[in-house]
Amino acid sequence: MVVWDEENVVHLLGRAGFGAKPSDVKKYLKMGQALTVEKLVGVKPSKAKGPSKPSNDKAELKKLSTWWAKRMAKQNTRRLQEKMALFWHDHFASQFSVVKNVRRMAFQNRTFRRFGMGDMRTLVHEVTRDAAMLEFLDGKKNRKNNLNENYGRELMELFVLGVFSFDGTEENYSQTDVIEMARPTTGFQIDDKDIGFFNPARFDDGSKTLFAGKPFQATGVLGVENVDGSGTLLPPATNIIDILFTHTDSAGNLTMPRFIGKKLWEYFAYPNPSAALIDDVTSDFRAGGAYVISDLLRSMLLHDEFYSPAAKSSSVKNPCEYVFSALRGLEAKSKHTETPGALAAMGMELFEPPSVNGWNNGPAWLSTGQTLSRFGVGQAIAAGRDKNIVLLKPEKIIPKNATTEDEVVDEILGRLGIAGTTPAGTRQALIDYFEGQNDFENPAVVETKVRGAIALALQLPEASLH
Repeated sequence: MVVWDEENVVHLLGRAGFGAKPSDVKKYLKMGQALTVEKLVGVKPSKAKGPSKPSNDKAELKKLSTWWAKRMAKQNTRRLQEKMALFWHDHFASQFSVVKNVRRMAFQNRTFRRFGMGDMRTLVHEVTRDAAMLEFLDGKKNRKNNLNENYGRELMELFVLGVFSFDGTEENYSQTDVIEMARPTTGFQIDDKDIGFFNPARFDDGSKTLFAGKPFQATGVLGVENVDGSGTLLPPATNIIDILFTHTDSAGNLTMPRFIGKKLWEYFAYPNPSAALIDDVTSDFRAGGAYVISDLLRSMLLHDEFYSPAAKSSSVKNPCEYVFSALRGLEAKSKHTETPGALAAMGMELFEPPSVNGWNNGPAWLSTGQTLSRFGVGQAIAAGRDKNIVLLKPEKIIPKNATTEDEVVDEILGRLGIAGTTPAGTRQALIDYFEGQNDFENPAVVETKVRGAIALALQLPEASLH
């Protein structure tokens, strides 16, 4: 059973959001684990959308990126919702350089915020008809007698099933399935308001067979949606999203829950979870075929294994996690006009994941160039004296009536959430850095030694892990 202490509160808020202010830790420690988790997962869908124009102008994209960065950095009750928007942006990756339309990227971002913690079927349906996705994976070009396989392939490979079964021994689909999946996803176009819509005149309404010879084989006029004679939008006789959700391995294990459950666990906890663990945390998600994403998140965040030592030190913070958790913990302020550029320098340009596979998470964030950029950002946060970029007041970091360097170092490490993982020798090196200067009423000590210790702490390996 999990002991609900400060360490576990900091861990939860760091994973299910982007870090915590000291006041957050006190608040949720008092609230208790169950209520805290419910507070995070129980938020209502949001229709919030950043500034957008139907433009290919990079300046307009920066406005949208700045708006989202600020939202991720400052949201409290919706912190998990924003974390999930970032997760789905990585999972259903679309590149602005291909879409070339800021408004379409903003609409997709809103889709992740609106549907990203609800019914998985609805989310996949909304992505299928999303204008940015229709542009990025050529869905708008996919029509009867002129098929484009891109979206149908990625729908199976990257979005819902994965290439192989959980144990890696079985292929989840064939090239024939790719073709048969392209056919029911025909008919979508984009209107002049950058909204995806279904045009039945472009739909392949012939009989199709998905997963031939499998227990979950489906044959018929398969599709995503259809239109009756009056023009009313209706589901097809058999929806291919429903078919995907019936996919199983040869032992009868449902594919989608394991695939999504594993990816979410790795994003929030640690790599390579066991099948038994994933089956456990996806139990409520699977119950009754509901597939409500918040049910899966709740099970994960309440699970004892989520608070295990392996879950607290085995994942590399992505650039958003690194920057926003530091700002929150140190109570620094920013208008975030420079944040998108800083994130891009560290390898995470918002609205521009490197490919349809999303970002290379994990150790890839710590390549030589990206680590140097990360150090530079950490130094900029510590040195922040400009409210338009970063404003950090080091005097707020110093414990009241502090008289020793130890107290200040421990406060810095605690605010960064690494007090329990920083080696004793490293802690002592930070103490030694003060060179005995512990007059914390002296502005020179505060402006040089305290800021310097913050910069050094942000460059520690522990500051990039969680």
